[in-house]
Amino acid sequence: MSRGPTGLAGPTGLAGALVLDLLGGRRAGVTAPAPPPPGPLLGVWAHPDDETYLSGALMAVAAGLGARVVCLTATRGELGGPVPPGSPPGTTLGQLRVTELAEALDVLGVREQVLLGLPDGDCAGIPPAGPVHRIAEVIRAVSPAAVVTFGPDGFTGHPDHRAVSAWATAAFEQAAPAGARLLYAAATADRAAESRDVEEILGVRMNEGADAGEEDSPVVAEEVLAARLRPTGALLERKISALRAHASQTAGALAALGPDRYAAWAAEEAFVDYRTPRPPG
Repeated sequence: MSRGPTGLAGPTGLAGALVLDLLGGRRAGVTAPAPPPPGPLLGVWAHPDDETYLSGALMAVAAGLGARVVCLTATRGELGGPVPPGSPPGTTLGQLRVTELAEALDVLGVREQVLLGLPDGDCAGIPPAGPVHRIAEVIRAVSPAAVVTFGPDGFTGHPDHRAVSAWATAAFEQAAPAGARLLYAAATADRAAESRDVEEILGVRMNEGADAGEEDSPVVAEEVLAARLRPTGALLERKISALRAHASQTAGALAALGPDRYAAWAAEEAFVDYRTPRPPG
């Protein structure tokens, strides 16, 4: 599904239909007897703001449909730059980013979060058994219909992202309930092409460490996507508001790009099933 909703989608909106397909639950036009809401959604990410960039609209729609939405974050993101001027005296960046994460999730309607508190920048050096065990415990407790996380490429190639992908995949294989889906964040070639100017301005790469078309890349052919959201209207505004809550990380990008270009760049979310072969986009 490649078209986006015009606003905050309910069960009959395009985004709502997509989320219902991913998570199960009630369908449009079914009123009696009242079916259950969609199954739980669990996000597993490395740093505060990963969740909003890669799945903010998905979480907002799921929460709006009554699904339980849980966000697990591995680190506090304490290496994500200097503490912004004007922060309370003694505030560390890790403290600030945890506060920003809570504010962003509140904007998206997400009421549950899990913070592992692992060291930012060193996830790749942590023996995986401990993080895998902790994530598996959360999976057992939440019993999600779907888990969303990075692919093995880490989306940007960040070593923390790659480590979290491996942990989440191993935990899913150990603990996920029957019928659950594991979805990796991905992108299509058209999105990658549309992002080149942003990469130049911000000095970031969607597929850092892997060129589009290589096996180890988030860029995939559109036909293999499990889901693609292109939010507009109120839903996009909500996602951008959540990103603004991550001000220590997003204020510079907003200033450099301007609000309209930033929103267009940050809007799209796409996912591929982890078992699906991924021909390059």
